[in-house]
Amino acid sequence: MDMDLSLWLKRLLGVMERSLPNRCLLCQQTCLQGRGLCDVCLADGEPGPLCLGCSKPLPAPVPWRCGSCLGKKRWRPLVCAYPYHHPLGYLAGAIKIQRRMSLLSPLCDALAQRLEGLWQLGALPRPDALLAVPMHRRKLVQRGFNHSALIAVALGERLHLPVLNERVIKVRPTRDQHGLNGAERRRNLRGCFQVMPGARMHNLALVDDVVTTGTTFASLAATLRRDGHSVSQYWALASALNAVS
Repeated sequence: MDMDLSLWLKRLLGVMERSLPNRCLLCQQTCLQGRGLCDVCLADGEPGPLCLGCSKPLPAPVPWRCGSCLGKKRWRPLVCAYPYHHPLGYLAGAIKIQRRMSLLSPLCDALAQRLEGLWQLGALPRPDALLAVPMHRRKLVQRGFNHSALIAVALGERLHLPVLNERVIKVRPTRDQHGLNGAERRRNLRGCFQVMPGARMHNLALVDDVVTTGTTFASLAATLRRDGHSVSQYWALASALNAVS
């Protein structure tokens, strides 16, 4: 990531955390300044092993995927902190929709801890760099921030990985994906991403807040692949794939 932009995002996160209330958004008990969720709610909400294909809860970690996903020959690991239809997973969307920046730190901590556990167990490789789903400049001006970029920066800091958010841009605005079927989502995203010039990127992890159908990730990965870059995995704070699969 460009050093000036990266430094600006880090400073912005620090200012936001210092100015946020210290009440848990679930139980309203006191928690650490700017964290938004208390340790008790985070511990109680730990979902256990999740399928790396569809985020379905598993009775045991190995073999990392549910029976349905084991039958798929073409797949790419998706790691999320929580299923979306889960009290903590549902909150992931509040960062973007309700500007609940106090949720960024605890939810990114949870995802980072899950990733580190999977790496230690050899379930998936450690990526070489992170890349957030880009936002069109018009939407960025309207919202004031790219939530996916903030998540990628926070995860990069926690996991000591470079963040390459400046390497891909969104060249045209798209419709809200909510309510669109699979074919409509693919048409909506066709040709909207552009890879900027630079060195080849390999073993990338794509980052977003919530994955619903996986169409956005797949479209971005396809754009990167056409330009000679490779994506090894997807990361999201929450996943609703199991609900729509």
